[in-house]
Amino acid sequence: MENNNIIDVNEVDFETKVLEESTKRLVVVDFWAPWCGPCKQLTPVLEKIISSSPDKIVLAKINIDENQQIAAQLRIQPIPAVFAFKDKQPVNAFQGVIPETEVIKFLEKSIGEKLANNFENFYDQIRELLNEKKFLETKNILENFIAENTQEVDGISMYLESLIGLNEISLAEDFLNSLSIEITKTEKVKKIKDRILLIKNTDKGPSLEKLKKDLENTPNDLNIIFKITDTHFTNNDFDLCFDVLLNYYPKNKEKIKTKILNYFDVLGFEHETVILYRKKLSSIMFA
Repeated sequence: MENNNIIDVNEVDFETKVLEESTKRLVVVDFWAPWCGPCKQLTPVLEKIISSSPDKIVLAKINIDENQQIAAQLRIQPIPAVFAFKDKQPVNAFQGVIPETEVIKFLEKSIGEKLANNFENFYDQIRELLNEKKFLETKNILENFIAENTQEVDGISMYLESLIGLNEISLAEDFLNSLSIEITKTEKVKKIKDRILLIKNTDKGPSLEKLKKDLENTPNDLNIIFKITDTHFTNNDFDLCFDVLLNYYPKNKEKIKTKILNYFDVLGFEHETVILYRKKLSSIMFA
């Protein structure tokens, strides 16, 4: 099934789908063949990058085994070969497999402007650092990153997470105050604000040691249990937080479940800890 801007082209529709279309958008023609191993490496990279810019770029894929006349006219040899067409003329080209970063440079040069960045792999690495509680390293990396990418909400929210992990709450609040209204209204940044509010409220309460002693005197007191889990949560001890709640779950299922789901919502359902404890909660609920 073709995407809106990823199409198959043949000799019959080359003029309309490539030449005519190139007067409206950049058309990148990928010459490939089913037997070509390097083509199978390059085409997914082209598809990934170009699919995120449907208004600006079209990827036209041409099987040279089935369209030998076009390949001969453009002297395509060897493959993969990629041509960029603009205003019915080839304006740029390369042959062989090149790194993703070089493909982006090729496209940007061909179109004459910057493309929207895809930071998926970068964010995966940052999330791994956060999960390992390497907050200072995360902070240092993201400070430079968000200085150059001021609208990247994922980067901004992860930077705030690193500040929370370092207990630099005042700095996190100052940074939040410097953000545009549009960014502060995004769901991810709103969740960070909720975490900061929870931390500030928890800081005003009794110490963890005192709470544990109080719980010894009044076992199963949900108010104390929740204060303990709030403290674990604000200290980024998420495993401790959820383990305590799951331990008390059979004693007050609905209120414990609601508390757990509230924590899930604050962290975000894509968070590694949330994914793990959603499975644990489900196994207990349906046991």
